[in-house]
Amino acid sequence: MMDMLLAGIVGFAIGGVVMFFIMHNNQSSKKDSEVEQKLNDYQNNVEQHFAKTADLIDHLTDSYKEVFEHLSDSAKELLTEEQIQRQLMNRKDREVTLSYLTQNDVDEETDKTQPTNPNPWAG
Repeated sequence: MMDMLLAGIVGFAIGGVVMFFIMHNNQSSKKDSEVEQKLNDYQNNVEQHFAKTADLIDHLTDSYKEVFEHLSDSAKELLTEEQIQRQLMNRKDREVTLSYLTQNDVDEETDKTQPTNPNPWAG
């Protein structure tokens, strides 16, 4: 009878320890799944952020190019060659607009396939 009681207590203790580890493992798995889901959500947010940023930069680049094309067309229409040269001399230290405008005219005449960079700071 004493052996049965001792076997029952040992069996109960072993069962308790096994249940503790099973419950603890389930909680760890649940936490791991939550962390993994948060990581996946974060990675998706980062991917969406960079895709949106790339789209905005493309739009900005297109708008910037349109402004330069507008300036070029306006310079051809509204200014004489002498006025353009005078403006170039006045702005020779500022390479933002007019040097690009006249270079477009030369490029179009000599090589229509060579792309031009409307951003003078891009290098």
